[in-house]
Amino acid sequence: MERIIYKSLKQAERLRQSILKQAFAGKLVPQAPSDEPAEKLLERIRLLRQKTQETKGLSLKTRRGKNAQRA
Repeated sequence: MERIIYKSLKQAERLRQSILKQAFAGKLVPQAPSDEPAEKLLERIRLLRQKTQETKGLSLKTRRGKNAQRA
């Protein structure tokens, strides 16, 4: 019974790796022509994160300034 479980776990791990490989290669589903390329999506995400970090930085400076004025 243990041997069967071990073999099944090994097979599941190989299948998982195979599925991930196909997913990253874009072979699991057909690409819709209207989908943007991954490079553009990643660039959009990077810019959004950068903008969010800048906004957080400004709000932190604003809060620090207000706290300093109260003291």
